[in-house]
Amino acid sequence: MIEIAKILKPQGLRGEMKISMYVHDLGFWSNLKTVYIDGYEHDVVKFRYYKGFGYIVLEDVTTCEQAEMFRNITLTVPKEQIPLSDGEYLISDLENCTVVDEQENIIGYVESVEQYGSAYIINILKNGGLRSFPFLNEVIKNVNIQSKKIVVFKNKLDEVLV
Repeated sequence: MIEIAKILKPQGLRGEMKISMYVHDLGFWSNLKTVYIDGYEHDVVKFRYYKGFGYIVLEDVTTCEQAEMFRNITLTVPKEQIPLSDGEYLISDLENCTVVDEQENIIGYVESVEQYGSAYIINILKNGGLRSFPFLNEVIKNVNIQSKKIVVFKNKLDEVLV
């Protein structure tokens, strides 16, 4: 299951909830039929977007009091429901990948991925220490999720690795 949003608070009297969205594709939200909360399936009745936040109504949540019980709870969906374009990856898929250069020399292993403004930062374990580099097209040659491998341009990586 993949986390897609966090319920922030009830909105109004009829069970609508304000959410902080982790998936920013509004087409995904418009087509969403079900979500999972703590492993239980809930049908989505309505979704709307306003000023950077989502507002969701679930079929079995019809009052403000019921919605309050879900405050700070995470919404999830099966991984297969997340739409990805070419060059887009789930952070969970990138973690534990091996980072290699063009000649297949191992550089390190992805420890974590963080987002800082304009770019995602890949943190790798290299020679017992933690090093970081931006996930940018200039640095990344290709990513193969099936083989858990990220190939980088060695010369570009050397310029940005910290």
